[in-house]
Amino acid sequence: AGAVILVLGLAIAIGVTLSSEPVAAGLPEGETTVTGDLLPEFAGENDDNVAAGLAAPIFSAPNENSEIVSLEKNGNAKALLFLAHWCGYCQKEVPVMQEYIDVVGIPDGIEVIAVATSIDRARDNYPPHDWLAREGWSATQLYDLDKEIATAYGLNAFPYWVFLDKDHNVLARRTGNLPQDQVGQLLVALANQ
Repeated sequence: AGAVILVLGLAIAIGVTLSSEPVAAGLPEGETTVTGDLLPEFAGENDDNVAAGLAAPIFSAPNENSEIVSLEKNGNAKALLFLAHWCGYCQKEVPVMQEYIDVVGIPDGIEVIAVATSIDRARDNYPPHDWLAREGWSATQLYDLDKEIATAYGLNAFPYWVFLDKDHNVLARRTGNLPQDQVGQLLVALANQ
């Protein structure tokens, strides 16, 4: 009986530790919606053959002020940067991208949007909007509180970039830290669409 209680207690403790409970005080509030067909999971080196040209799902989510912002077809291309506040690679990517924005600027006709996802109050840099504020993030930031947007866009690693043309079709998807020149090339390709 003692062993059963010990095993049950351990199972409950592990379940609590592994909980993916994303929301807690201090996070933006608001409903996330996703419409349209989901993109396939990111396929690594072969992804351009899998996802390029596919229509991306449309979504809305709260920003850092709990205002609902929608990804709209407004004539602008989009560069979506999916981030996890606890991810060391994301922590390196944000200042590199912010430096690019500050020094080079975002080309006309392009919106850069950070999507904070996989939010976990028990991990580093929580809450994510405080982390982005410390980094001086100046572009739009949205909060994917239940990982709906990340799932819809096929995320399987961080950081995760999705480049959408002005018609919201996938131009490219990339994971990992991208050098500024590579981000710049993809932004220029978007601007020239």
